[in-house]
Amino acid sequence: MVNTHLFAPQRKHPLFALSMGDPAGIGPEIACKVLNKKPSFSDRVVVVGDYDVMERTAGRFGIPVHFNRITGMEDYRPGVANVLDCRAIDTSSFVIGKAQSSCGKASYTYITRSIDYALKGAVDGVITNPISKESLHAAGINYPGHTEIFAEQTGTERFSMLFLLRNVVVAHVTTHCSLRQALDLITVERIVSHIYLLHDALQRLGIASPRIAVSGLNPHAGENGLFGNEESECIVPAIKKVCLKGVDATGPYPPDTVFMRAFKGEFDGVVAMLHDHGFVALKSMDFEHGVNITIGLPIIRTSVGHGTAFDIAGQGKASPESLLAAFDAACRLYHNSRS
Repeated sequence: MVNTHLFAPQRKHPLFALSMGDPAGIGPEIACKVLNKKPSFSDRVVVVGDYDVMERTAGRFGIPVHFNRITGMEDYRPGVANVLDCRAIDTSSFVIGKAQSSCGKASYTYITRSIDYALKGAVDGVITNPISKESLHAAGINYPGHTEIFAEQTGTERFSMLFLLRNVVVAHVTTHCSLRQALDLITVERIVSHIYLLHDALQRLGIASPRIAVSGLNPHAGENGLFGNEESECIVPAIKKVCLKGVDATGPYPPDTVFMRAFKGEFDGVVAMLHDHGFVALKSMDFEHGVNITIGLPIIRTSVGHGTAFDIAGQGKASPESLLAAFDAACRLYHNSRS
């Protein structure tokens, strides 16, 4: 569960840090669009980024947003779009739509500042806009992505990345690594851990008795050993372990059909063995409304379900729907953690 003692008790509504994301990507644009589209959003988030980038973005696309530049949470004002100005990058020092080290360094600053405010209780969690892993690495910041940054900054060892879409939540036993590395990570202990993390997250999202499907690793879930033995050696023992503790988990199910069954309402969540098993299925169903959630952290963290979209950055075409969904998920986690 989230450490609710970290949250400031005086606020009537939750307040989240929204990290701006890579300055050269679509993060600033979708943040401006949401701030304009949903006025109540302004009273629920503080953009942690660069004021000049946000102002330039709003001006470029003619988005009427009233910004308030702040340097600390003591300067926060309701009714306007507060931007905690990190002054991490100059608007003339980068090109929109491409990976570059200056943007990687800046986006990392926004993330760490947001985490720091959440850990101190100045905000109730963090919502993240997309970053570029290439930009991070160009800046010498060698993390696979947001999830690992949050884990290290919060001192968390047991965590997982979830993807929420409509009525289905998916946990991934392996994520940002090569397929060869992923196969070595499929162990009983790791699968058990991710089933428990998913079960806890579903309850925090308001599902009292979650129904969890566990996906297989191999085609047809191994076909009784014809296509691999990971199911019998790792996945089945893991399912038996959690069932003994009262968790409603079943499987392993073939990865090419289990997501369809979940979307039809048979399951509340799915544990996928591989990154692409889950994400291909979900993003093919609906690319705009998916949400990433990192579970196991002492703070709330949700994120848009897409990347920086450098190919359309700066063109005014980016959809803010995933950011709105990430905000709604953060609110659900907040309210259920306090009920």
